[in-house]
Amino acid sequence: MQNMSLKNDKWKRTAGWLSMILLAISLTACTGNGSEPGLNAGGEANGNPSAPGNNGGETDPSSDTPDKDASETKQGNGTFVGLIDNHSAEIELEGTPTAFQLDETLSAMAQNLEQGTSVSIEYVERAVEGDATLKQLVLTKLEVAPAKGTTSSGSSVELPAEKSLEVELEGTKETRTATLAKGDGYAFYMFDIFSFDAKTNKLMMNYDSAYHVVITKLPSGYDVEELAKTTKNELSKIGKVEQMSGDQVYVTMRDAELFLIARGDDVTQEYIVKNIDGQGFAFLVNMPHGEASEGFGPLAFASINTTVATD
Repeated sequence: MQNMSLKNDKWKRTAGWLSMILLAISLTACTGNGSEPGLNAGGEANGNPSAPGNNGGETDPSSDTPDKDASETKQGNGTFVGLIDNHSAEIELEGTPTAFQLDETLSAMAQNLEQGTSVSIEYVERAVEGDATLKQLVLTKLEVAPAKGTTSSGSSVELPAEKSLEVELEGTKETRTATLAKGDGYAFYMFDIFSFDAKTNKLMMNYDSAYHVVITKLPSGYDVEELAKTTKNELSKIGKVEQMSGDQVYVTMRDAELFLIARGDDVTQEYIVKNIDGQGFAFLVNMPHGEASEGFGPLAFASINTTVATD
């Protein structure tokens, strides 16, 4: 009996050792046969940033991380200058002409835009291969701005103090700098040959104030036909009144909703109604027959074409 008891004790101790060995093997298998938790089967870090063997979750400073600004979408409002070629266009942002790349869809849209159209854009900056210091601007969205001088929500937009405008004088195109002028609820850019009286809304030629334009911001829902009827009666005091359109009108005024002209013996008056980005404006142009007439018209038209609503 004593021998039997000793044999049983020896068997129990052996069985206990076997159980411990089997448990150790089982735990080793669960860790992917690695030398320690957090490592894969090859002994490399398993990608868990907090796992041992992976720098305690710290980023390797030598790793190549992408520049987040390269894919950040930026927004802006500008003036469409024109297409450079089939896949690029020039847009003036804050007074600076800027080139943008664009796809076929946006290129087709841009072909229908006139020079000087206010646009809202979205774009991304991409690094130029071979030179990390250069950035390529790529348009992702292009649309006509809801209103110059205001955002789609109606908040005001800061206008630059100066702007470069292209004008044609005696058959020659040239670029001149114009400065910002502000009226009641609107703003525009004028050349240095003009001055502006905000109280009377009158843009005047410095050489002779008889050459002038009276600017009127029209109320919403204005009736063009009613304006034509009323104005024809007033202009008839100058001379015969004609309603002009198409090629009869100076090229920058051909988008006008109404263009009336009356020629007298000493003076010509024009009444122009334009809808500029959803806001109507009327311009009464007074031009005496004199030496300044030829230069006054193109410069005055270029100025009033920059008129924007500010509230």
